[in-house]
Amino acid sequence: MKKTIYYLFALTVLLSSLVACGSDDPVQEIETPAEVGLLSFGFYAEDNAENLFTDYAIENVTTTDVSIALPNETDLTSLVARFTTTDGDVVKVGATVLTSGTTARDYSAPVELLITEGTTNKIYTITVGKLASAVWSLSSVYADDIAAEVSLQINPATSLPYVAYISERESSDDQKMNLINYNGTAWNRVGGTDFSDFRANTVDLKFSNSGTPYISFQEYTENREASIMSYQNNSWSYVGGAPFSGLRTASNTVVVTEDDKVFGFFISDDRNADGRRSIFAKSYESGTWSDLSIPGREGFARLIKTKVIENTVYLAVLDYGSQQSVSVYKYENNVWTTLADKMKESEENTIYFYNLDLDVDTEGNVYVAYAENNGPDTVYQLRVKKYQAASSSWTTLGDLIVTSNTRDFALAVDKYKNPMLFYQNDTKTPVFLPFDSDVNNWGAPVVFTDADASSLNIEVAPNGISFASYIVNEKINLYKFDSPDNE
Repeated sequence: MKKTIYYLFALTVLLSSLVACGSDDPVQEIETPAEVGLLSFGFYAEDNAENLFTDYAIENVTTTDVSIALPNETDLTSLVARFTTTDGDVVKVGATVLTSGTTARDYSAPVELLITEGTTNKIYTITVGKLASAVWSLSSVYADDIAAEVSLQINPATSLPYVAYISERESSDDQKMNLINYNGTAWNRVGGTDFSDFRANTVDLKFSNSGTPYISFQEYTENREASIMSYQNNSWSYVGGAPFSGLRTASNTVVVTEDDKVFGFFISDDRNADGRRSIFAKSYESGTWSDLSIPGREGFARLIKTKVIENTVYLAVLDYGSQQSVSVYKYENNVWTTLADKMKESEENTIYFYNLDLDVDTEGNVYVAYAENNGPDTVYQLRVKKYQAASSSWTTLGDLIVTSNTRDFALAVDKYKNPMLFYQNDTKTPVFLPFDSDVNNWGAPVVFTDADASSLNIEVAPNGISFASYIVNEKINLYKFDSPDNE
């Protein structure tokens, strides 16, 4: 009897279950959590124009602890990050939403990114460190025989160093123009060997914004005229088809503006004309050279140097005579402006007439280097002056640099607007001298090598890496200034 009652009870429970399963009540579905995650993270030069000059990014994030190192000079207190996440995610730091490529924030301490979608979230810790400080290291030595002068420039399209040089040959008539570059592992020749038509002298290499090289030099025709050649369509050709000066020349230089307008400058060395040692300027556009006068420019010149920032041309002149001086001009929107007119510290002083160098930063601040004494019977010392564009004023940077060799030196300004001087010490050894903005004076000198060096050059690449070159025993020595962490 008990078994019968149990079976009836079990049957009743089974039938109740079947009736319940057949009802119209909806089935409860389990909600799947949203997928959240950081896919990539980095800091890009395009988003941090005043702080970074190349990209630093992790393309594939695989951990919630993300570490990234930036150059030692980077200001970490205001950086814009660029990142990607899974679809639909929101990225926050605390209550602040971060927008990729837009939001600036302080990364000087670890930052926690909260990535959420719906009720799902995930925390990533971003730690931004510093690369080891940049150091100078020898990149390579170019073994061809080199004449006494070279010109180092950086291709703005590739950040690779190029060197224009005049070959050393048995016959001086065969000493002609050459251009090489260094790609990090090997030297490469641009065009043919000794490509100029005649013997060359006084070389100046510049680039267009797109990376086309232009070389200004004196060519030993009957009149030793100034020429400019460019390398396009895999061949070298004369800008304008022939030497452009029309006069015997002394110093010469070239620049190319962002809109591809070519400017050629030279000093006349025509001893049969009244304009000897005068500066002449010409512009080349639409297949034609045109004369370009410099209003207010008076007096003789010994050396000229040029620099271009976008479409603004800067010209520095070592004035000759009356104990020498320095003048600086700017050409912008078809108008010349005088930034310095026969500048020196005192009328009693003399500017050494053998060298002058020029650089300009992205804010239009101008830097010039030259050697000046302190009156009769005093020694020459290297001086670097800065023109502050905001206040239209000149100041001397730091202490004067004392050396018995004031004929061969070069100046450059790094991407953080710090000037750098490359000069010969008392034994003609090449020395690098950085300016320390924290103490407003020159920092510790760096001696490259114990050798008698000449034709010193220093330039800064668009990615922030600096290069320097000099000649020892008719060989080009190329150095790179970069963090060892980038090797």
